[in-house]
Amino acid sequence: MSGALPTAWSLLRPARGPAGADRLWPALSRPVGREQPLTGFDVLGERVRGWSRHRRAGRADRRRAERIVGAAASLSKLSELELGTRIDAARSVAARDRDLAESIDAAFAVAHEVVRRQVGLSLYVEQVMAALAMADGCCAELATGEGKTVTAILPAALDAWSGRGVHVVTVNDYLAKRDAKTTEAAYRRLGLSVGVLEEDLEPHGRLRAYAGSITYGADKQFIFDFLRDRLAAPLHPRLAGLLLEGMSEPGGARWAGRIVQRGLHAAIVDEADSVLIDEATTPAIIGQDVPDAGGNGEHYRIAARLAAELEPGDYTVDRPLNRVTLTERGRGRLAERAATLPAFWAGPRRREELIVQAVGARELYRCGDEYIVRDGRVVIVDRSTGRVLEGRQWQLGVHQAVEAKEGLKLTEERHTTARISYHRYFQRYRRLSGMTGTAWEVRSELWRDYHLPVVRVPTHRPVIRKKVGDRVFGDEGAKFGAVAERVAACHASGRPVLVGTRSVASSERLGALLSERGVPCRVLNATREAEEAAIIAEAGRLGAVTVATNMAGRGTDILLDARSRELGGLVVISTERHAEPRVDRQLYGRSGRQGDPGRAEPFVSLDDAVILRFGIRPLRWLARVAGRPAAWVLWRQAQWAAGRQAAVVRSEIAKAEAWVDLAMHSHTR
Repeated sequence: MSGALPTAWSLLRPARGPAGADRLWPALSRPVGREQPLTGFDVLGERVRGWSRHRRAGRADRRRAERIVGAAASLSKLSELELGTRIDAARSVAARDRDLAESIDAAFAVAHEVVRRQVGLSLYVEQVMAALAMADGCCAELATGEGKTVTAILPAALDAWSGRGVHVVTVNDYLAKRDAKTTEAAYRRLGLSVGVLEEDLEPHGRLRAYAGSITYGADKQFIFDFLRDRLAAPLHPRLAGLLLEGMSEPGGARWAGRIVQRGLHAAIVDEADSVLIDEATTPAIIGQDVPDAGGNGEHYRIAARLAAELEPGDYTVDRPLNRVTLTERGRGRLAERAATLPAFWAGPRRREELIVQAVGARELYRCGDEYIVRDGRVVIVDRSTGRVLEGRQWQLGVHQAVEAKEGLKLTEERHTTARISYHRYFQRYRRLSGMTGTAWEVRSELWRDYHLPVVRVPTHRPVIRKKVGDRVFGDEGAKFGAVAERVAACHASGRPVLVGTRSVASSERLGALLSERGVPCRVLNATREAEEAAIIAEAGRLGAVTVATNMAGRGTDILLDARSRELGGLVVISTERHAEPRVDRQLYGRSGRQGDPGRAEPFVSLDDAVILRFGIRPLRWLARVAGRPAAWVLWRQAQWAAGRQAAVVRSEIAKAEAWVDLAMHSHTR
């Protein structure tokens, strides 16, 4: 018995060595209960509660931040030994009473000085204000170029001193690796270790990454590790059963060696609106391929051929609702063609569903817009960021319909073995905070789904970027021609230019137009994601021209050289307004960082996607007749309608996921 007890006890204490993680935490952590979706007056009550919380959070506390910066300045003359004593004292107090204001202030003061010594940067008062907001469980809206990466060191260290681990969530692996490298020296001086998650990391390497005090990684790395751990761990672990299993199994419980996460204690989400709002529309799913025994693959190919034969009068497309409907003429033509097809096509409902899906793949899913084809595969593109969503598939046969349209080998449909929504996953953290440059427009959703208030932090220096009014054109061809001429003029003067496009196809088209005019440019989109760091590193140099989708430098600063700054800084040209104004604001924020000069110039046309899909017809006519004043009203209306629909879709998805969670929880209790 004496030999078995240490094995069982090892499950209950933090592991040491390479694993370095308490692998029992996920099993014994209290499940985070999800209440039923609110209805009626409860919705109003929750909105009032959110308004009250936002009001209490208010603007960041400048006076408190100034006191912290002053306290940090007093530490600058201390020796390394004396500073180490202060760090140990702050760590001890924070671990004992983390939420006490005095504990946070002392911790931030020593961390501020450590950042200065180890990273070579002195945090501004505004950065400390943002750190205070995050320590209070808020999302800090900190403008582009204000230094979010080093700001996160303060709240991350505060929570990591508890010994339970902090996850710093980024939008991709590159940024996770870069941010970890930037901050590691500061964390190490604070007595903390850093781990990084990457795509090809083996389970043992992931275990080691999670053993770090702070773990950096992309959102998909954390969420899929959670799902894999849930598949490996017992469904309903109980302490007594785990102790017996640990005592009876040589080396401990079999499942304990297969899980990598050590619980969800605290998370800081970078680009919070992208991760928590935009990414949340698609749940994370782990599935296994289902062999195509029923010949569905051939049915998708037949449907793709039939859809190509149909004419516009055979179906209608409702773009605002993203829906295709067959007309009576279309049903009749389909019935005639079905007579020459296999027996499967005799059923009206089956064939019409397949054809609607195939027509939708042609009309609503465009290559270079919603997806790209890479290595013979359909890869989904995130419309809000312009990045590829590796490993994701559209559900309910949509993915196979798109593959059939492209003439590609069809992937097998998948049977779901584990799934979780982004809402449900991030709600499981005991402490959740975030930072981004554009959160204000979605503050109500961040509160509704995550109880995450938004705090706006002022910029360190005044923004002197100039934004001109929209240049309106009748069609896309005229607009792109004018953009190319404007870029050529800027390039001739030496000013660097960043041109933002809505889709991969648009970026390639504009790149070709510039090449025809002899203007050298770099194109950054989902097909060139690996080149992002190199392209952005040169985007602020004299004469540089960069054409990019929304992914352009998100999370990375575009730095100006001295000559570019003298010429007026980076010129940002947007070629189309996006469905939500915050995405436009994110693009304009590439210019004019930290008081730099800059310029933002919107170019729009009356056949832009957001206008065709959401613009009211009378306003579209008026804009063509009256010009720019009416066009301004049209774009405001179209963006409002687009943003409203997107918010409704996200709300319905959140409700559906909540009911799925409730059903699964009730079924497994």
